[in-house]
Amino acid sequence: MPNLTASSVNIVGGGIAGLISAAHLAKAGARVSLFEAASALGGRARTREVNGYFLNQGPHAIYLGGAFHRELVRLGVPVSGKRTQAPNPQGLWRGRLHTLPQGAASLLTTSLFNAGEKLTYMRVVKGIADGASGSGTFAEWMDEQKLTPRLRASLEALARVTSYTNAPHMVSAAAMLDQIRLGLKGVMYVDAGWASLVNGLADVAREAGVVLHSAARVEHVLVEGRSSRLVLVDGTEHLAEATILAVGPGEAAALAPPIASLKLEAAEARPVRANCLDLALSRWPDEARQFVLGIDQPLYLSLHSVAAKLAPDGGAVVHLARYMAPGEMPGSDAISELEGLADLAIPGWRALEVRRQELRGMIVSNAVVRADRARPDVVLADAGGLFIAGDWAGGEGMISDASAASAAKAVDAVQRWLRQSSTQAAA
Repeated sequence: MPNLTASSVNIVGGGIAGLISAAHLAKAGARVSLFEAASALGGRARTREVNGYFLNQGPHAIYLGGAFHRELVRLGVPVSGKRTQAPNPQGLWRGRLHTLPQGAASLLTTSLFNAGEKLTYMRVVKGIADGASGSGTFAEWMDEQKLTPRLRASLEALARVTSYTNAPHMVSAAAMLDQIRLGLKGVMYVDAGWASLVNGLADVAREAGVVLHSAARVEHVLVEGRSSRLVLVDGTEHLAEATILAVGPGEAAALAPPIASLKLEAAEARPVRANCLDLALSRWPDEARQFVLGIDQPLYLSLHSVAAKLAPDGGAVVHLARYMAPGEMPGSDAISELEGLADLAIPGWRALEVRRQELRGMIVSNAVVRADRARPDVVLADAGGLFIAGDWAGGEGMISDASAASAAKAVDAVQRWLRQSSTQAAA
């Protein structure tokens, strides 16, 4: 990276995108200040630790071929954990558990499909792994495959578990097929939860010279020529040559009301949400199922502590979730539905519960990757020197990978902007 000494950059938002952007720009020599409204960094990557149990905000996994893992490696942030591989994973279809196909042997023996469906499933999944793509929505792509209802539901379940998105009639087929392909390469759960990654990113940023401000809420952003000014709720102001808004589209639009492009993205964004029940158990019953994926229902259960150090010796941490459709709101049964899934998969869990975390309608991602419109670029054409980063921006990946990829793109864009400013100043 070119040296950006004497160039100043403000970043609003201390989640994954903000921290990655800050670390890279500071390493390049820029003077970087990051402002996070909450008292702690991390955003949705924060982890709650209670008596040796680490509870992420719902199920979190790193995609080993994805942009987030790539940026962690680039920045030298250690990642400790194991690749997930639950024994005998189960698919839940019409109230019954069936072996979930993960390879040739399990596909041959599962009771989930009949003989013809097994051959079709093998063909379709192999096609995805080999690079299949499509235009339009994921639902339209599935229409072309001529699937039985059970096969279609199984592919929708595969899409949900890799993307957290329950919107086949809205989500881009090309983006979803890329995401499924990424999931097939493998994921890992992280020791001590995702807070360990947040702490690692923050350490790298501090060492590079980033000034990290927590509990520092920005009231609004003003674009002034080739500079931008942050005004905090306490009245302090911070002028910089470039600003990255590493927050959601609604918050970004509220910070800079005159910016039409942000107002449009806030109006168009369709958040990805989930109901989550995170359980800390004193032990894991021998007869319990470690992984269950809903086929005809958008449900998920996974024992994360089998692959990551998330519990004291003998203890267990299991995450359950319902992937919500766009516009769906949590019902009165949001948590009892997940408790019912636990009853089915983990006999006797109620007597073993040590701690729980209930998250109703949690935002997993700020926007569905839609088929009918492209995601906004990190460069705001109507606001010079103002850039965006987050899971709703850029053109690569979904969820945390989209955050990381957009952060890397924003860093490149900011560098170009600062070089232009330097050239104009020297002229």
